[in-house]
Amino acid sequence: MRLFILYLAVLSLCLSPVSCRAEEPGSAVEMLALNVGKADCILLRVEGHAYLVDTGYKRSSDQMLAMLAHEGVTHLDGVFLTHEHKDHYGGLNALVSSAIKIDAFYTSAYCLDGFGAKHHAVSAAAQRGQTVNYLKSGDAVEISDTARFTVLGPTKAAKDNENNNSLVMRLETAEGSILLTGDMKFDEEYCLITGGLLSQTDVLKVAFHGDNTSTSTSFLNAVKPRVGVISTSSAEEKDTPSRETLYRLASVGCKTYVTQDAPSAVRVTLSAGNIDVRMEDWQAD
Repeated sequence: MRLFILYLAVLSLCLSPVSCRAEEPGSAVEMLALNVGKADCILLRVEGHAYLVDTGYKRSSDQMLAMLAHEGVTHLDGVFLTHEHKDHYGGLNALVSSAIKIDAFYTSAYCLDGFGAKHHAVSAAAQRGQTVNYLKSGDAVEISDTARFTVLGPTKAAKDNENNNSLVMRLETAEGSILLTGDMKFDEEYCLITGGLLSQTDVLKVAFHGDNTSTSTSFLNAVKPRVGVISTSSAEEKDTPSRETLYRLASVGCKTYVTQDAPSAVRVTLSAGNIDVRMEDWQAD
Protein backbone atom coordinates (compact mmCIF):
# COMPACT_ATOMS: atom_id res chain seq x y z
CA MET A 1 0.00 0.00 0.00
CA ARG A 2 2.86 2.43 0.85
CA LEU A 3 4.41 1.81 -2.57
CA PHE A 4 1.07 2.42 -4.29
CA ILE A 5 0.69 5.71 -2.43
CA LEU A 6 4.23 6.61 -3.52
CA TYR A 7 3.29 5.99 -7.17
CA LEU A 8 0.19 8.19 -6.82
CA ALA A 9 2.35 10.96 -5.37
CA VAL A 10 4.76 10.70 -8.30
CA LEU A 11 1.85 10.69 -10.77
CA SER A 12 0.35 13.78 -9.15
CA LEU A 13 3.67 15.57 -9.51
CA CYS A 14 3.99 14.57 -13.15
CA LEU A 15 0.58 15.92 -14.07
CA SER A 16 1.27 19.33 -12.53
CA PRO A 17 1.80 21.93 -15.27
CA VAL A 18 5.41 23.11 -15.31
CA SER A 19 6.91 25.45 -17.88
CA CYS A 20 10.05 24.07 -19.49
CA ARG A 21 10.82 26.48 -22.33
CA ALA A 22 14.17 28.22 -22.22
CA GLU A 23 14.06 32.02 -22.25
CA GLU A 24 16.74 32.12 -24.94
CA PRO A 25 15.94 29.75 -27.85
CA GLY A 26 18.79 27.34 -28.51
CA SER A 27 20.50 27.92 -25.15
CA ALA A 28 18.87 25.00 -23.32
CA VAL A 29 19.13 21.26 -23.80
CA GLU A 30 15.83 19.47 -24.38
CA MET A 31 14.85 15.82 -24.13
CA LEU A 32 11.45 14.93 -25.52
CA ALA A 33 10.30 11.40 -24.61
CA LEU A 34 7.36 10.47 -26.81
CA ASN A 35 4.37 8.54 -25.49
CA VAL A 36 4.52 5.51 -27.81
CA GLY A 37 3.29 2.84 -25.43
CA LYS A 38 5.82 0.34 -24.08
CA ALA A 39 8.54 1.62 -26.40
CA ASP A 40 11.34 4.19 -26.62
CA CYS A 41 11.49 7.22 -28.92
CA ILE A 42 13.47 10.22 -27.66
CA LEU A 43 14.35 13.48 -29.38
CA LEU A 44 17.35 15.43 -28.07
CA ARG A 45 18.04 19.08 -28.94
CA VAL A 46 21.54 20.37 -28.13
CA GLU A 47 23.04 23.66 -29.30
CA GLY A 48 21.04 23.70 -32.51
CA HIS A 49 21.65 19.99 -33.19
CA ALA A 50 18.96 17.29 -33.15
CA TYR A 51 19.36 13.57 -32.40
CA LEU A 52 16.82 10.74 -32.26
CA VAL A 53 17.41 7.88 -29.83
CA ASP A 54 15.29 4.87 -30.88
CA THR A 55 12.14 5.06 -32.99
CA GLY A 56 9.39 3.24 -31.08
CA TYR A 57 7.16 0.59 -32.65
CA LYS A 58 6.30 0.36 -36.34
CA ARG A 59 2.69 1.06 -35.38
CA SER A 60 3.71 4.33 -33.70
CA SER A 61 5.69 5.64 -36.70
CA ASP A 62 3.08 8.29 -37.44
CA GLN A 63 3.41 9.60 -33.89
CA MET A 64 7.19 9.79 -34.27
CA LEU A 65 6.93 11.72 -37.55
CA ALA A 66 4.24 13.98 -36.06
CA MET A 67 6.56 14.77 -33.15
CA LEU A 68 9.38 15.72 -35.52
CA ALA A 69 7.00 17.90 -37.52
CA HIS A 70 5.64 19.52 -34.35
CA GLU A 71 9.21 20.34 -33.30
CA GLY A 72 10.13 21.64 -36.75
CA VAL A 73 12.82 18.99 -37.24
CA THR A 74 13.77 18.53 -40.89
CA HIS A 75 17.37 17.51 -40.20
CA LEU A 76 18.73 14.98 -37.72
CA ASP A 77 22.44 15.07 -36.92
CA GLY A 78 22.20 11.44 -35.86
CA VAL A 79 19.89 8.51 -35.19
CA PHE A 80 20.86 6.05 -32.46
CA LEU A 81 19.43 2.53 -32.29
CA THR A 82 20.24 1.35 -28.77
CA HIS A 83 19.64 -2.34 -29.52
CA GLU A 84 17.87 -4.68 -31.89
CA HIS A 85 14.36 -4.98 -30.41
CA LYS A 86 11.17 -3.99 -32.25
CA ASP A 87 10.00 -1.47 -29.64
CA HIS A 88 13.19 0.48 -30.41
CA TYR A 89 13.75 -0.05 -34.16
CA GLY A 90 10.10 -0.18 -35.30
CA GLY A 91 9.92 3.32 -36.78
CA LEU A 92 13.24 3.27 -38.66
CA ASN A 93 11.81 2.41 -42.07
CA ALA A 94 9.23 5.18 -41.83
CA LEU A 95 11.94 7.62 -40.79
CA VAL A 96 14.27 6.83 -43.68
CA SER A 97 11.32 6.91 -46.08
CA SER A 98 10.56 10.47 -45.00
CA ALA A 99 12.14 13.68 -46.30
CA ILE A 100 14.07 14.24 -43.06
CA LYS A 101 17.82 14.58 -43.63
CA ILE A 102 19.91 12.21 -41.49
CA ASP A 103 23.65 12.80 -41.18
CA ALA A 104 24.62 9.57 -39.39
CA PHE A 105 23.33 6.26 -38.04
CA TYR A 106 24.68 4.72 -34.82
CA THR A 107 24.09 1.45 -33.02
CA SER A 108 25.65 -0.84 -30.42
CA ALA A 109 28.82 -2.65 -31.46
CA TYR A 110 27.29 -5.90 -30.20
CA CYS A 111 24.16 -7.75 -31.26
CA LEU A 112 23.03 -11.33 -30.64
CA ASP A 113 22.04 -11.82 -34.27
CA GLY A 114 25.02 -10.08 -35.86
CA PHE A 115 25.15 -7.20 -38.33
CA GLY A 116 24.00 -8.54 -41.69
CA ALA A 117 21.62 -6.78 -44.06
CA LYS A 118 18.69 -7.79 -41.83
CA HIS A 119 19.96 -5.70 -38.92
CA HIS A 120 17.54 -2.77 -38.80
CA ALA A 121 20.15 -0.03 -38.39
CA VAL A 122 22.18 -1.51 -41.25
CA SER A 123 19.21 -1.77 -43.58
CA ALA A 124 17.93 1.70 -42.68
CA ALA A 125 21.30 3.30 -43.35
CA ALA A 126 21.62 1.37 -46.62
CA GLN A 127 18.33 2.85 -47.83
CA ARG A 128 20.01 6.24 -47.57
CA GLY A 129 23.25 5.04 -49.16
CA GLN A 130 24.99 5.29 -45.78
CA THR A 131 26.76 2.96 -43.37
CA VAL A 132 26.40 2.47 -39.63
CA ASN A 133 28.74 3.70 -36.90
CA TYR A 134 29.17 1.00 -34.24
CA LEU A 135 29.65 2.21 -30.68
CA LYS A 136 30.96 0.61 -27.49
CA SER A 137 32.36 1.69 -24.14
CA GLY A 138 35.11 4.27 -24.54
CA ASP A 139 33.77 5.79 -27.77
CA ALA A 140 32.37 9.29 -28.10
CA VAL A 141 30.22 11.27 -30.52
CA GLU A 142 31.28 14.90 -30.53
CA ILE A 143 28.57 17.56 -30.88
CA SER A 144 30.54 20.75 -30.22
CA ASP A 145 33.38 22.07 -28.07
CA THR A 146 31.06 21.95 -25.07
CA ALA A 147 28.81 18.95 -25.76
CA ARG A 148 29.33 15.28 -26.55
CA PHE A 149 27.87 11.79 -26.15
CA THR A 150 30.23 9.66 -24.07
CA VAL A 151 29.56 5.96 -24.63
CA LEU A 152 29.66 3.98 -21.38
CA GLY A 153 28.30 0.67 -22.59
CA PRO A 154 28.17 -1.96 -23.74
CA THR A 155 31.55 -2.91 -22.30
CA LYS A 156 31.37 -6.43 -23.78
CA ALA A 157 29.08 -8.61 -25.86
CA ALA A 158 26.12 -10.12 -24.04
CA LYS A 159 25.54 -13.63 -25.32
CA ASP A 160 22.16 -14.44 -23.79
CA ASN A 161 20.10 -11.23 -23.65
CA GLU A 162 20.00 -8.50 -26.30
CA ASN A 163 18.92 -5.94 -23.71
CA ASN A 164 22.39 -6.11 -22.18
CA ASN A 165 23.89 -5.11 -25.54
CA SER A 166 22.12 -1.77 -25.21
CA LEU A 167 23.96 1.45 -25.97
CA VAL A 168 24.42 3.41 -22.75
CA MET A 169 25.42 7.03 -23.35
CA ARG A 170 25.99 10.07 -21.19
CA LEU A 171 25.07 13.32 -22.92
CA GLU A 172 27.40 15.93 -21.44
CA THR A 173 26.64 19.61 -22.03
CA ALA A 174 27.30 23.00 -20.46
CA GLU A 175 23.66 23.00 -19.29
CA GLY A 176 23.71 19.60 -17.56
CA SER A 177 23.86 15.86 -18.23
CA ILE A 178 21.48 13.13 -19.40
CA LEU A 179 22.12 9.39 -19.04
CA LEU A 180 20.51 7.26 -21.77
CA THR A 181 20.28 3.58 -20.91
CA GLY A 182 18.33 1.67 -23.56
CA ASP A 183 17.01 -1.53 -22.00
CA MET A 184 20.09 -2.53 -20.00
CA LYS A 185 19.43 -4.90 -17.13
CA PHE A 186 21.30 -5.64 -13.89
CA ASP A 187 24.11 -7.48 -15.73
CA GLU A 188 25.13 -4.48 -17.81
CA GLU A 189 24.66 -2.15 -14.85
CA TYR A 190 27.11 -4.31 -12.88
CA CYS A 191 29.72 -3.97 -15.64
CA LEU A 192 29.40 -0.19 -15.57
CA ILE A 193 29.56 -0.05 -11.77
CA THR A 194 32.60 -2.31 -11.42
CA GLY A 195 34.30 -0.50 -14.30
CA GLY A 196 33.97 2.81 -12.48
CA LEU A 197 32.17 4.30 -15.48
CA LEU A 198 29.26 5.97 -13.69
CA SER A 199 29.00 9.43 -12.20
CA GLN A 200 26.25 11.76 -11.01
CA THR A 201 23.77 12.72 -13.71
CA ASP A 202 21.01 15.30 -13.82
CA VAL A 203 18.46 13.35 -15.88
CA LEU A 204 18.13 9.57 -16.19
CA LYS A 205 16.25 7.83 -18.99
CA VAL A 206 15.28 4.86 -16.82
CA ALA A 207 16.25 1.53 -18.39
CA PHE A 208 13.96 -1.23 -19.62
CA HIS A 209 10.68 0.68 -19.23
CA GLY A 210 11.00 0.77 -15.44
CA ASP A 211 11.02 -3.01 -15.12
CA ASN A 212 12.17 -4.45 -11.80
CA THR A 213 15.13 -6.24 -13.43
CA SER A 214 16.98 -2.96 -13.97
CA THR A 215 17.81 0.27 -12.13
CA SER A 216 19.36 -1.31 -9.06
CA THR A 217 20.06 0.48 -5.80
CA SER A 218 23.81 0.26 -6.46
CA PHE A 219 23.35 1.83 -9.89
CA LEU A 220 21.22 4.66 -8.51
CA ASN A 221 23.68 5.35 -5.70
CA ALA A 222 26.34 5.84 -8.38
CA VAL A 223 24.36 8.17 -10.66
CA LYS A 224 22.01 9.92 -8.17
CA PRO A 225 19.67 11.38 -10.81
CA ARG A 226 17.60 14.46 -10.02
CA VAL A 227 14.90 13.60 -12.59
CA GLY A 228 13.99 10.24 -14.13
CA VAL A 229 11.88 9.52 -17.23
CA ILE A 230 10.31 6.11 -17.86
CA SER A 231 9.01 5.21 -21.32
CA THR A 232 6.25 2.64 -20.92
CA SER A 233 2.57 1.72 -20.89
CA SER A 234 1.15 -0.32 -18.03
CA ALA A 235 -1.67 -1.42 -20.33
CA GLU A 236 0.86 -3.07 -22.64
CA GLU A 237 3.34 -4.25 -19.99
CA LYS A 238 1.47 -4.51 -16.70
CA ASP A 239 4.58 -4.80 -14.50
CA THR A 240 5.95 -1.46 -15.68
CA PRO A 241 6.74 0.85 -14.16
CA SER A 242 7.48 -1.48 -11.30
CA ARG A 243 6.62 -0.19 -7.83
CA GLU A 244 10.01 -1.39 -6.59
CA THR A 245 11.82 0.63 -9.27
CA LEU A 246 9.76 3.73 -8.44
CA TYR A 247 10.60 3.26 -4.77
CA ARG A 248 14.32 2.93 -5.49
CA LEU A 249 14.25 6.09 -7.61
CA ALA A 250 12.41 8.03 -4.91
CA SER A 251 14.84 6.80 -2.26
CA VAL A 252 17.70 8.70 -3.94
CA GLY A 253 15.61 11.85 -4.30
CA CYS A 254 14.75 11.35 -7.98
CA LYS A 255 11.48 12.86 -9.29
CA THR A 256 10.17 10.39 -11.86
CA TYR A 257 7.87 10.99 -14.83
CA VAL A 258 6.23 8.31 -17.00
CA THR A 259 5.39 8.80 -20.67
CA GLN A 260 2.00 7.09 -20.34
CA ASP A 261 0.92 9.97 -18.08
CA ALA A 262 1.62 12.54 -20.81
CA PRO A 263 -0.93 12.85 -23.63
CA SER A 264 1.86 13.39 -26.16
CA ALA A 265 5.31 13.44 -24.56
CA VAL A 266 7.41 14.30 -21.54
CA ARG A 267 9.59 17.34 -22.22
CA VAL A 268 12.64 17.85 -20.00
CA THR A 269 14.65 21.05 -20.32
CA LEU A 270 18.12 21.61 -18.86
CA SER A 271 19.31 25.19 -18.57
CA ALA A 272 22.25 26.38 -16.45
CA GLY A 273 21.86 23.36 -14.17
CA ASN A 274 18.11 23.88 -13.70
CA ILE A 275 15.63 21.18 -14.75
CA ASP A 276 12.08 21.92 -15.89
CA VAL A 277 9.54 19.28 -16.90
CA ARG A 278 6.28 19.57 -18.81
CA MET A 279 3.75 16.92 -19.72
CA GLU A 280 2.98 17.82 -23.35
CA ASP A 281 -0.45 17.65 -24.98
CA TRP A 282 -0.13 18.65 -28.62
CA GLN A 283 -3.84 18.06 -29.25
CA ALA A 284 -4.51 21.03 -26.99
CA ASP A 285 -2.21 23.36 -28.97
